[in-house]
Amino acid sequence: MHTDGACGPEGAGAGIVLKSPEREEYTFVLRFSFPVTNNEAEYEALLSKMRVAKYLEVKELSVYVDSQLVANQFNGIFEAHDESMQKYLKLVQELAVDFDLFQITQVSRTLNKKADVLSKLAALTFNHFKKEIWVEEVKVKSIETEGVSAAVEEEEQSWMTPIVEFLNKGTLPIDSIEAKKIKMKTPMYFLEKEILYRKSFLGPHLRCLNPTQAESIIREVHEGMCALHSGHKTVASKIMRLGYYWPSMYRDAA
Repeated sequence: MHTDGACGPEGAGAGIVLKSPEREEYTFVLRFSFPVTNNEAEYEALLSKMRVAKYLEVKELSVYVDSQLVANQFNGIFEAHDESMQKYLKLVQELAVDFDLFQITQVSRTLNKKADVLSKLAALTFNHFKKEIWVEEVKVKSIETEGVSAAVEEEEQSWMTPIVEFLNKGTLPIDSIEAKKIKMKTPMYFLEKEILYRKSFLGPHLRCLNPTQAESIIREVHEGMCALHSGHKTVASKIMRLGYYWPSMYRDAA
């Protein structure tokens, strides 16, 4: 994994390139909505993709950064004196134990070009990335906490049913194509106290809703934002920030 963070007068962001042993490559861009220093941006980039690697059940992770401070603080060469650096370092150390092998190596910027370019793009602009690059806006610092939304009433059958049944009992649909789809989707979900959540790499996990629940949430959010004449994408983004999710939320919010 190659990571890099950048900040300037126009904003702050980070770029991450995750490569598998088979040379498959996954590219991520983060845009930070909070004030952040260069060092904090470097740590935010590192933490977010450590979480991604954990969700993907990566066992061995080698991280390459061009930040001397981040690499040397983790490797015990530099001491973290600043309070925020101490908090970030502690988070990295806690996540690192989830891997069988975890190491951070400092490399020159020339060997970290892709992540460096992506971080600068994220710091300068936000709306003009190609669709194959995943862009997600980070609202809260990793060292700050944010609660998960309250529960809403469940229905018996919905799009969630086959996922819940597979998580609970390992049961799959009879149709082989549908069964394959469920197997591919399920790693992104988990159950907590019989409530289905969708994993979120960069923020709180999202409470899954059935169509009736989604309609109710849309109505409440839209009525509250009507005076702003907000579009359906804005409404859907607001719903995600509240901690809710369903597969067609952007379409339904329209």
